[in-house]
Amino acid sequence: MSAFIVNDYHINALVTWAANRHGSDAVTYYWAGRRREVRQDPKRVANVLYAENVRSVNARYDDASSAHGFDYKAAGIEPLRMTPVQVIKACHCLSYQSCETSDWEDTEAYAILRGVEGEAVRSLAGYDQAGWELREPTQEAA
Repeated sequence: MSAFIVNDYHINALVTWAANRHGSDAVTYYWAGRRREVRQDPKRVANVLYAENVRSVNARYDDASSAHGFDYKAAGIEPLRMTPVQVIKACHCLSYQSCETSDWEDTEAYAILRGVEGEAVRSLAGYDQAGWELREPTQEAA
């Protein structure tokens, strides 16, 4: 498996999309016993995602590159137009590039990406209309 550091736009676009969700669509995640919203501190969220991506690549290639401070910049209007499927795919890409450490699933970056992905899934057409619990179909008498 290989890993690379994603480009700045990738992180900026994901965080911009997440930071611009409001109300019941606000992107939240749970970390260190607290519920957090991406829009409360998008710069910090972007830095967490970047630092974890660098840490993963370092672990994969036994490198010691430092994660310089990431310069978050809201990515304009285009990320706001991303489809839920594109957001999910972008989350999967960044997860794949960031999972090379033994504690990946215990990191804040993992929690953030699960929160972003979850909101994108809930934004899919038909999600709200789908049944919550699956039940065995009833058989009508012949």
